[in-house]
Amino acid sequence: MNARERVALAIGHRVPDRVPRGELCIDDALVQAFLRCDAVGFVERWEFARRLGLDIICLSPVYPLETTSGGLPAAAEVAWPDLERWVRESDLFVFVMLDGAFGWGARLCGYEGFFRAVARELPEFTDLIRAVERFNLELAQRAVEAGAMGVLIADDIAYRRGPVINPAVLRRYFMPTLARQAAGVADLGKPVFFHSDGNLDELLADIVKAGFHGLQCLEAAAGMDIGQIKRQYGDLLCLWGNLDPEELILPRSRSELRNEVQALIDVASPGGGFIFGTSSGLFKEMRVENLQAVYDSCC
Repeated sequence: MNARERVALAIGHRVPDRVPRGELCIDDALVQAFLRCDAVGFVERWEFARRLGLDIICLSPVYPLETTSGGLPAAAEVAWPDLERWVRESDLFVFVMLDGAFGWGARLCGYEGFFRAVARELPEFTDLIRAVERFNLELAQRAVEAGAMGVLIADDIAYRRGPVINPAVLRRYFMPTLARQAAGVADLGKPVFFHSDGNLDELLADIVKAGFHGLQCLEAAAGMDIGQIKRQYGDLLCLWGNLDPEELILPRSRSELRNEVQALIDVASPGGGFIFGTSSGLFKEMRVENLQAVYDSCC
């Protein structure tokens, strides 16, 4: 069974030959440390993925440095590095990431300005939401035409205690646009996942209702209990992540890491619908020996 088949089975809530593995993002500095190389390009990233036995590569978009309008860039100016090479030269399941309205609002207006517009429900706030929706649907179309196999919409709508704004406002404005984006990707014949840090317990039913096939992150440090989520929504959402990144940052023995990984797999993998990974992605602060031990333990 190859990586693409393995991930497709997990997303479809069927049981693959082993638990698939994937990360939201991978820092080039960590790849350099792991491979002891001077520069990182497609070949080095592919070798890193191969050594860890990854089944997924998730590509973040690269935007132009600035736009003439000061708003969203043109979709044609956005790229995912080496997308076509990953599709053509690897057997990995290729996700592309899209940023949501929260991320764009903070980027374009600043956090304070954006949250002030949200709180007052100003017209420019609702205009931005619809502009991001159109933008993301165009990007998804382009990515799928280039060979992308899945789409992940990333928007941090929660923090460790719960939603960052009133859930009623989220349901009035953000969930409908996320649902339309999820439907648009589904119409392209591809699975669509949602990513957010923080505690999403209050919003899990909304994420399911929006039509997402899966949820990435499941931040354990924010109280996301993957066992409980699996029991409630495991037949509706493919769960991806949950390993606390601190396990890769702090000193840990191989046996401690093995036990942590096995406990996660035992609770989350039965019946399929689970992809192993950290809640954060992989960063340069992580210990190479911990990373190797974790992925050696994941089987």
